Amino acid sequence: MEYSVIEENGIQVVTIHLKRATADVAKSFKSFLLEIIEDQKKQKIIVDFSEVNFADSSFLGALVSGLKKATEIKGDIKLLGLQPSVRAMFQLTRLYKVFEIFDNKDDAFRSF
Repeated sequence: MEYSVIEENGIQVVTIHLKRATADVAKSFKSFLLEIIEDQKKQKIIVDFSEVNFADSSFLGALVSGLKKATEIKGDIKLLGLQPSVRAMFQLTRLYKVFEIFDNKDDAFRSF
């Protein structure tokens, strides 16, 4: 499975089980994320990037789509475990100003 989700204390933790998060999987990730937000009405989401070594702009666009939907229902998406190359992409695209990014799970959980 490319993605998994578990619920901990009312927060959905979505883990990306890919080394490369690219345009090839962006559409399926967007659908996966929107299903959690729209169909399950989950408002608090943490996306765990700790297994991802590379993410392209298409994949980040899918993440932004999820954030837009989450904020429509007064929710939020926060990010966890960005590897240096993925963090660099967030800086390049300035998405670090849009998403809260955490290095450890406890801090991410406390931020809600």
